[in-house]
Amino acid sequence: MPGTETATTAEQATWCEIDCGALRENMQNLRQAIGSDTRLGIVVKSDAYGHGLLDCARVFVEAGADWLVVHSQGEAVMLRDGGLQQPVLVCGPTQPEEAALVVSTGARVVAYDTQVVGALAEASRRAGASVPLHLKVETGTHRQGIGVDAIVDFARHVQAADGVHIEGACTHLADVEDGEDHDFARHQLTELHHARRRLEAAGIHIEMWHAANSAAALVLPESRADLVRVGIAAYGLWPSAGIERLTNAVAPDLRLQPGLTWRARVAQVQDMEPGGSVGYGRTWRAGGRARRIAILPVGYHEGFSRARSNQGHVLLRGLPAPVRGRVCMNLTMVDVTDVEASTGSPVGVGEVATLLGTDGDTTISAEQFASWSGTIHYEIVTRIHPCVPRRRVDARGDVEG
Repeated sequence: MPGTETATTAEQATWCEIDCGALRENMQNLRQAIGSDTRLGIVVKSDAYGHGLLDCARVFVEAGADWLVVHSQGEAVMLRDGGLQQPVLVCGPTQPEEAALVVSTGARVVAYDTQVVGALAEASRRAGASVPLHLKVETGTHRQGIGVDAIVDFARHVQAADGVHIEGACTHLADVEDGEDHDFARHQLTELHHARRRLEAAGIHIEMWHAANSAAALVLPESRADLVRVGIAAYGLWPSAGIERLTNAVAPDLRLQPGLTWRARVAQVQDMEPGGSVGYGRTWRAGGRARRIAILPVGYHEGFSRARSNQGHVLLRGLPAPVRGRVCMNLTMVDVTDVEASTGSPVGVGEVATLLGTDGDTTISAEQFASWSGTIHYEIVTRIHPCVPRRRVDARGDVEG
């Protein structure tokens, strides 16, 4: 059990374990769900949803990912510097001054701005290359894109620019994961189809179309098209409870295995007198019984949200240790009184607490962590600070590298 480990070096005060076996299994299940005729693109933006960009990207590619999807040019550079040569699609905004960077990485970019198209074309001509563009069609999310009425004129502008070419077209769905009524998503897909018909009527044929995120890829087969952009599901987290229910109804054998566990070592244990208070603002006070408080070397800087103040628990020896007082910038206090009473021995410095994941027979899921924090599980994993080391492990917890 994690609680039997002892303290070693300072850099092991807190860390995340990334289960590569779970990621590979998720990839196999997702591939089976979407079929072999659709390209499987895995979203590794935001440090691979907090799981570690390069290590996860390598695992996904080894497991058969066709494309990698990122938000920024900087992420594309990291993938290329890490030796990954798979197609990379940058879905976030590209600035004109990043044009030479785009050419150097060979990344695909979404396009909806004529100034950016001009900068990319000029940089490509100088390099003797051509940048593949994916036209972003605005269908109802109102985030990035070109309206259906303007798509033909924009496509013609791209076609007239030497140094860029249209490889694909796409949109982003607004609310598939937020409920079980997907009429608006189907409306967006209809709008995307209208854009396609307008382009084809104008003599502009585009080979690759895509719209599906994790939720749509799982429950809206009509959204899969030529490429799916799977994010949260690749890391073993369901987009929502509703999507899990719908998926289980049609594909009961499809399973997702969470790939991330977050742990920290106890830095100190203090005796607390009856009536004493814990932390800033003295927001938690003991009653008429002495308590034992363990201090963990994580706080809101590391990604353990301040919203967890006096909310929920961590696991020690597979048992709950409630969070007491306000979460500090780099420290969190938990009550181990009942843990010690149940196990018959005092908690010591260096014992391992599980903040997120499984200890023994008990699990704190990302969804549970999120409910205690008043947010969504996407935010929980992506906000674990990069200063927290990510360790690749296999299914038994052994370090891979």
